[in-house]
Amino acid sequence: MIKSTFTALQLLIGITAFTQFGFERIDTITVINGTVQEMPWAGGLDYPQFSNIDLNWDGTEDLFVFDRTCNKMLTFLHTGTPGVAEYVYAPQYEAEFPEMTDWALLVDYNCDGKKDIFTYTIGGGRVFKNIGNSGVGHQFELAKPNLKTWLWGSEGFMYISSVDMPAIVDIDGDSDIDVLTFGVGGQSIEYHKNLSMETYGVCDSLYYETKNLCWGRFRESSSSNSVTLYDTTSYPCDNPIGNEEFVIPFSNKAGERHSGSTVLALDMNNNGVMDLILGDISYPTMTLLMNGGTAPNQNSAMVSQDPNFPSNTTPVNVDIHPAGYHVDVNNDGIRDLLVAPSSKVGSENREGVLYYDNTSTDLAPTFNYIQKAFFQEEMIEVGSGSLPVFFDHNADGLKDLLVSVQGRYDTVSSNPVSYIAYYENTGTQANPEFTFITDDYQNISQLGLGSQIAYYPTFGDLDNDGDEDMILGEYDGYSYYMENTGGAGNPAIFNTYSILNDNTGSPIFEGTYAYPHLVDLDRDGDLDLVMGKRSGKLTYYENTGNASISIFTQVTQNLGGVDVSEWWNVEGHSIPQFLDIDNEYHLILGSKVGTLHYYDNIEGNIAGTWNLVDSTMENIYIGTKSAPAIYDLTNDNRLEMVLGNQRGGLALYKSAPLSDVGVKENAFSALMIYPNPAKFHITVDLGAIAYEEMSTTTLVLYDLMGRKILEQNVPSKVFNIDLSGLSKGTYLLEISNGSAVTSRKILIQ
Repeated sequence: MIKSTFTALQLLIGITAFTQFGFERIDTITVINGTVQEMPWAGGLDYPQFSNIDLNWDGTEDLFVFDRTCNKMLTFLHTGTPGVAEYVYAPQYEAEFPEMTDWALLVDYNCDGKKDIFTYTIGGGRVFKNIGNSGVGHQFELAKPNLKTWLWGSEGFMYISSVDMPAIVDIDGDSDIDVLTFGVGGQSIEYHKNLSMETYGVCDSLYYETKNLCWGRFRESSSSNSVTLYDTTSYPCDNPIGNEEFVIPFSNKAGERHSGSTVLALDMNNNGVMDLILGDISYPTMTLLMNGGTAPNQNSAMVSQDPNFPSNTTPVNVDIHPAGYHVDVNNDGIRDLLVAPSSKVGSENREGVLYYDNTSTDLAPTFNYIQKAFFQEEMIEVGSGSLPVFFDHNADGLKDLLVSVQGRYDTVSSNPVSYIAYYENTGTQANPEFTFITDDYQNISQLGLGSQIAYYPTFGDLDNDGDEDMILGEYDGYSYYMENTGGAGNPAIFNTYSILNDNTGSPIFEGTYAYPHLVDLDRDGDLDLVMGKRSGKLTYYENTGNASISIFTQVTQNLGGVDVSEWWNVEGHSIPQFLDIDNEYHLILGSKVGTLHYYDNIEGNIAGTWNLVDSTMENIYIGTKSAPAIYDLTNDNRLEMVLGNQRGGLALYKSAPLSDVGVKENAFSALMIYPNPAKFHITVDLGAIAYEEMSTTTLVLYDLMGRKILEQNVPSKVFNIDLSGLSKGTYLLEISNGSAVTSRKILIQ
């Protein structure tokens, strides 16, 4: 059983940080998919990687998950009894981890009992040391910005591919952590021996020498996942020396190349030498290679292979590029096996996590298949790219939930296909509840619309017949009008469609990806069309028709001056949600980078430039391509927000009472920050702030993940902030005096 829990601290800093919406992450709305899902709002998993770590210092190994789709960390607490895989999703621990990319494995390299982090950096790997404790939680400092290794008498960077998964484990049994990884050619495994014990007598260092460029004496084919054992003809496997610990003489030979493999090293038969489980970028199965050596690194050639591992049970079959993770899943002290797809292109993205229970011992495992979609089956999980929308399908007065998927991997065609999942609201006005009905709402995927990728619907009564019609955007950039023929008070029926044209009869087209949103922006009693776009801007089409015929006339392709693309990224993927609060419009937009942008100064200012209140609203971030759907589901004057992301799941938030919406910035109207962009420091000039307010004025610097980088009282009206220790990128500086708050984006170049 897997459960979900949240605390008030998980609000992603809900200290009314940059707006007064005060969105709080919650899990109080039940979701039923056959049975009650235990963590429906955890946000989904595409290509996850798994490691054990004791998150809450209670002596039980929990699970850390790194999803390479969004480079997103997720944390799960084990709450079951020994032998029972029972978890709660606990995102409050995610902020303890540093930013990582592509792959991440937690391994205790310095023998202090705390898991450290090995993760990708350009061309290789880097390491963060865990310096935390039970009092302050897990804290990490950069121990090695680049892993290096000695080879042929000189030290250079250790090559580890961004698409591979290395084995980071003690190969030779001396307690320090070695590395096995496919080399640049991708056909043979390099063995990088840690010399910490040999050099210092302790295991707390990361001092490597490349001992073998063909460890295991096998070679993987350049064109398939077949393995040649005892290869002695191809470089670098053509050295006849049997001892695995030797420095191979330099050679100018070049072999064929093979890219994309995963390596899991473990001892399958308790003979003291490491065997290997390999996954390949183009194949769904995994291969077990058994080591014929009798002692670590002594004639350690692989002597047999099982291309359908594990052959004693249901073998691994995951499209494509499977990777294995040797972790204790059920808290019995014996490590089990989790397998998940690793490629971000062309892999299973909905039911890809396989769980194998170890029914033997830790050092001589027997893995037995338990289930697919581990963790995923307890979440709302539609594939890659979830786009939620509220719509009352059955006209019962309760908003139902539609979740479009930009692309679910199709095992037949090996291509992504878009669907819209339908969750009926089977609860009440005070207590909503969503029950899964179908993953292909109105059989829309069967209509052959465009490229059948990235559907995004919006709803409104466009023909004045009392029911809500649909406009459906799609990847090709066109939108489709689908009339609701169900009739007022009846369940919706959408069985016809036509391409959506403007007032000239030309198809409405704003470039690839169309995110339509119907709203009476000019408050003339009919629904206008605002189109979110790949560029990050908005196009406004005024409804110039009559009561029974909607005609959309383009007014501007740069509505409000809105742009959610970043200076370093030409794409924005603006997904708009207009909120009418006390007859005043507010706008919240999703974006490709995953943050939410909040604009005001909209009312009566359609032709003007809107005010960007915050580009990282509330520091909310659950993954890239954020897609908000916002509505007061419980009729309590507080908004619920369901937020989609590229991993294909959803998160749930609730706002503060709507009367609190607004931002007080008058006290900082003369604030100046310069230079911006900056390199080494910025100067903050608070302007005309009264000296009596200085004692209550504080500043906080956040990164775009919502992590607090700096917090202090302001020392004077004009002061400097040292940025020399920070990485290049975008940061947010918040200044508050208790009653007023403002924020500014800081760019470090």
